[in-house]
Amino acid sequence: PRVFDSLTQLTYMDLGGNRLQALPEGVFDRLVNLQKLFLHENQLKSIPRGAFDNLKSLTHIWLYDNPWDCACSDILYLSGWLAQHAGKEQGQAVCSGTNTPVRAVTEASTSPSKCP
Repeated sequence: PRVFDSLTQLTYMDLGGNRLQALPEGVFDRLVNLQKLFLHENQLKSIPRGAFDNLKSLTHIWLYDNPWDCACSDILYLSGWLAQHAGKEQGQAVCSGTNTPVRAVTEASTSPSKCP
């Protein structure tokens, strides 16, 4: 069972500063009332495709201070999501090594072969 699935009324989740290296597929799928999600100051390199798609109530998200891997094409979901939801991002998620904003990453600058 997915750990957060029963928390359907949750509006605030702070996972910042936890050294998280990855998020499981579908981890936030049932958190339809979540408004604020803190994922800053972890070790995340990408976000699973579709991870934020069910967060219809989300108003603010914190993603800064993670080593986002912008060479790997896995970053494209997050990049596209941030571009579509620019007003929700607090602080700025930037690519590890280049400081390019993650939301500015394009498919042309990534490759599946550069994924671990």
